Amino acid sequence: MKKKRIIGKKTESIIPQAKLLRLFQIIAVLKSGHWTIKQLADRFDTSERTIYRYINLLEEVDFLLEKDFENRFFIITTDDDPTQAQFSIEETKLIKKLIQSGAQDNPLKSSLLKKLSLNSEMDSMPRLFLKVRLGQFVDQLAETIRKKNQVVLKNYHSANSNEIRDRLVEPIHFGDNYQSVVALDTQDKICKQFKLDRIGEVIELKTPYKFEDLHRKNQSDIFGFTGDSNTWITLSLSLRAYLLLREEYPLSIPYIERTEDGYTFHGPVSNLDGIGRFVLGLMDEIQIKGPEVFKNFISNKLQQQNLLG
Repeated sequence: MKKKRIIGKKTESIIPQAKLLRLFQIIAVLKSGHWTIKQLADRFDTSERTIYRYINLLEEVDFLLEKDFENRFFIITTDDDPTQAQFSIEETKLIKKLIQSGAQDNPLKSSLLKKLSLNSEMDSMPRLFLKVRLGQFVDQLAETIRKKNQVVLKNYHSANSNEIRDRLVEPIHFGDNYQSVVALDTQDKICKQFKLDRIGEVIELKTPYKFEDLHRKNQSDIFGFTGDSNTWITLSLSLRAYLLLREEYPLSIPYIERTEDGYTFHGPVSNLDGIGRFVLGLMDEIQIKGPEVFKNFISNKLQQQNLLG
């Protein structure tokens, strides 16, 4: 007999598969419209407390969960992720049956198979398990920092050079929220910030630090750059720019506000180069509100690009 956990007058299955199915159902609903906590609880016949748990889980695994001005939750979708390419609740229920039996005569089979070839909630599964892998990286790197040993970051994907190769480094400390690790790259003897989600594997070596005198413990800013002082930058963002900023630079999230016209970023940076690269790549999606020093910085960069072009 399946065990049940009683919450008030309602029950919630503690079977992991059932929880995962319920999570996919909630994702589909939040992508299809705006819902209050009470509406979600009524929709899934469970308690508001349980819905809050699922909401917290989605936020922990970096879903773009938003709340409108009427306190209704929703997940942002764009033209690249249309709601019509998502599973309906009924189709989600059919997934398990489809896999087990083929659902030969079910009228939903055709549309379900079509959506399986597009983006679907099944694509969310890697994101759920990515957090587990990153947690393992944190544990490994924390241990090597304690032991002061070198490590190899296997198949590290550099966003700047767009190359994938192994990096022999000496880890120093973690960045904010453990999204990255600051380490000395033993090849060029420079302290850099390495994002954990771009690491293929962490291999601890028995070799102790060799260049500890070159270690620098400067905290990096939101965009992974260090500097002597903070400059507060204000940007007006389109939906696309907002989504890219959240995805590429999660530390920016506390500094973003939703407005009636879109989104506004107002946050500190230690070096204009980092945020400058982001803005220059999305000039049609971003308006610079201030300060003047950053406007002049971008203007100079554009002039240099025109001269080189």
